[in-house]
Amino acid sequence: MFWDSPEINKTILIIPNYTFPKDLGKDSFVDVIYQHIKQIEGVQWILPVPMGKGVGKLNLPNVTQVQCNISCDKIKMRSMFPEDVIKLIKKNDYDCVYSHLPDWDVGRYTNKPIIGYSHWWEMKECNGTSWLNYTLNLSHELINVLQFDVCYLNTHHQKRLVLDNAKEVFNDTIVSKLDSILKVMNLSVNKENIVEKPSEEFEKVVVFNHRTQKYKGWDKFLTYIEKYREHRTDFKVWVPLLDKPVEHSWIDSSKYDKEQYLQLLSKCGVGVQPKQTHAGWSVSATDCMMRGLPMLFEEQDCYYEIDSNANTYKGYKQFEEKMDRLLDDVEYRMECGIKGIEASHKLTQNDSIKKLQKSLVVPN
Repeated sequence: MFWDSPEINKTILIIPNYTFPKDLGKDSFVDVIYQHIKQIEGVQWILPVPMGKGVGKLNLPNVTQVQCNISCDKIKMRSMFPEDVIKLIKKNDYDCVYSHLPDWDVGRYTNKPIIGYSHWWEMKECNGTSWLNYTLNLSHELINVLQFDVCYLNTHHQKRLVLDNAKEVFNDTIVSKLDSILKVMNLSVNKENIVEKPSEEFEKVVVFNHRTQKYKGWDKFLTYIEKYREHRTDFKVWVPLLDKPVEHSWIDSSKYDKEQYLQLLSKCGVGVQPKQTHAGWSVSATDCMMRGLPMLFEEQDCYYEIDSNANTYKGYKQFEEKMDRLLDDVEYRMECGIKGIEASHKLTQNDSIKKLQKSLVVPN
């Protein structure tokens, strides 16, 4: 098999999708691309990075970071295609493009194969009224995807939503072509971060380690946790990505580097993952699972792709009942933590990296 050979020598240009300017080391794109770079051998990578920043985590021997005038703002990233990145694409000193941003019309500037990956799609379920005022950006994204050899997304649930939205704009022939290009590739996790067993000593801390945005379920979580606080007060909430002030003294927004963050997850009581409107993967949930921190998911199809035995709730009553048990029943919490660790190990065994490597190194 080609992936067993270290002799492959390809150069791949990455089109990035930075969305967390405060700390690129904690950016979900950086987490994902780091895993891909580390696990795919025999490849040289070219990575555009924001001016004056760079990505320390990606200072690797086979990665060339090229400073470009890239915004890390999640809206500007999708709407502004930097001239210096276009110049990089036009150079053609690479074998393949690996685009994490289907919003950019990369195919206009290269005849090399384009392999895509996208966490986020501009669907009405995600954004409602478009920030472009006249139409959602999904049509533009999908027109660009039609130029790709393949475009990966991270759950079957998300693919169904994308195609359902596409049917409202495109004819059956185009939708069928999109169906053949869009492929599900569940993300794996870093095996080195998986603990052997859950910690028997923990504090009653509820973790919301997602961005505090509506599409991540922050508003609903805050409503539920405020109500839960009326039920009991012997717990605190840790929200490491909190980007807006809150009035509650029992909500902690302390921030740590990645290693400390993972260590602290192991010592918390329970992690909560509300519904996400984009129906995508949850890197933050797998962070918790790897550390033996039990996850409580709001009922949604995509979460069973992360953990087939996901512990879910539907409505506030179930939320309260399950939170009580996870915070009070140590034996039950241990059982849930073990299941999360087992699910994490399964994620390291999926064939996603082999799929990706085959597409990047031996494109059609």
